[in-house]
Amino acid sequence: MKDNKHGANSLTRREAINIGLGTLLGTAVAATGTRAAAGTQAADTTEQERLTISFWIWALWDTGPNRIVNDFEVRVAEAVERGYNCLRIEGGAGITHDATGRPRGELEFYPVLPGHDLLTRGQQHMTGGRVDLLKRLIELCTVARRYNVKLILSSWYYLHTFWFTDKNVTAELLGLPLEKRFMVFARGLDRILEELKQRGLADTIATAEIFNEVSPTKHGKAVDHEEALDFLQTRHPDILFSLDTDSFDTSKIPRNAQVWTYHSYYLWSIYGLFEQDLISGDKDLNDPAAYAPVRRFLRRDLVPFQTILDSRAGRPPIARDWYRRIWLYRNLDPNAMPELERLLQEDMEKRIDEFKQSAVKRVKQLVKIRDEVLPGIPLMLGEGASYCADHRLRWEERSDAYWEVIEHAARAYREHGLVGAVPRTNSGPEDPVWHEYPERLQRANAVFLGEKP
Repeated sequence: MKDNKHGANSLTRREAINIGLGTLLGTAVAATGTRAAAGTQAADTTEQERLTISFWIWALWDTGPNRIVNDFEVRVAEAVERGYNCLRIEGGAGITHDATGRPRGELEFYPVLPGHDLLTRGQQHMTGGRVDLLKRLIELCTVARRYNVKLILSSWYYLHTFWFTDKNVTAELLGLPLEKRFMVFARGLDRILEELKQRGLADTIATAEIFNEVSPTKHGKAVDHEEALDFLQTRHPDILFSLDTDSFDTSKIPRNAQVWTYHSYYLWSIYGLFEQDLISGDKDLNDPAAYAPVRRFLRRDLVPFQTILDSRAGRPPIARDWYRRIWLYRNLDPNAMPELERLLQEDMEKRIDEFKQSAVKRVKQLVKIRDEVLPGIPLMLGEGASYCADHRLRWEERSDAYWEVIEHAARAYREHGLVGAVPRTNSGPEDPVWHEYPERLQRANAVFLGEKP
């Protein structure tokens, strides 16, 4: 989109917040050209109408006997009880339909690293199986509508989702040239939205992203993104389409995005105490000297790093740091967890002000850059705090200091005008906090909504 076109539709921050709140909850805007009228309709929007987002990334996959999210009726009701009114998910764009637009139906999905990948948070239920993603999405939207819960659709395909897909789908989608990926996935998203509209379910979509954490090395250039967004906005003027990033790199930003969803992992560094430089560094994990500083936390019968690599033989490799992360937590000794949790808790208490300041600094920078580059568009926090540690660790759930920081961040998001936010990425039914400490989630969401100080 040209700069002059964007400028003609620029809004004040207050107008954007009002419009964003109304639009994302299905009460105001139909298209960019109707923004002024929508601002009047949304003027009475209340703080309680902000989106409290639960991260349900793989919910569509989690189906079958004894699966955590198999029963959407139960889980959506529980989400509402925990103060949520929105779910952010992998929607299956590019997977649900083939290149001709024909639904693929039921497909086979596979574990990431068989026998080794079920200990990191968010992965513990991804054991593979057969799933019709489009059918599951329609079921989820049907249930969500009854509970007045909205959905944010995204795609993690080139970041994570290709880990699971079958050989044919993987070859087709990984084989796409970079310059075609945004448009191919935009067309896939368009087909999903058409399916929902045919069933009267499109009003459950708060916003949709073509890709999660856009990257020129995985998805293509910003100009390709802009072209794909233009296509979607023309096809669906009643739906808002989002930019999703994990950085403030303005070269990644399409100038026609209608919402900006940002990720703020201001607490992730707490795990440096255990992870050291073993995940992002280049140490040889087959060499015992590499992990000597944390050897006391690891199993005596250590699973070799090469075994982790070999478990994915014959399939496209995942990112290097994920092999290393899964290896590290695969080898965490349950008998050493109490000591590790104590150290993490003590470090959290020492650094509580540092983490509070980091959360606030990031949201201030987000607003500043939005005002400079995308003036007027609504902002959301789609992922945040910490993620991807071992789901057997419970210090986060128990720690008052940890949740003091989470609430401080939620308060900052509200005060800086964000229209939606996750309390933290680990916030779905598969996470221990869901059943063990639901009151923590309830309070964090209430803080963001302004219902708690």
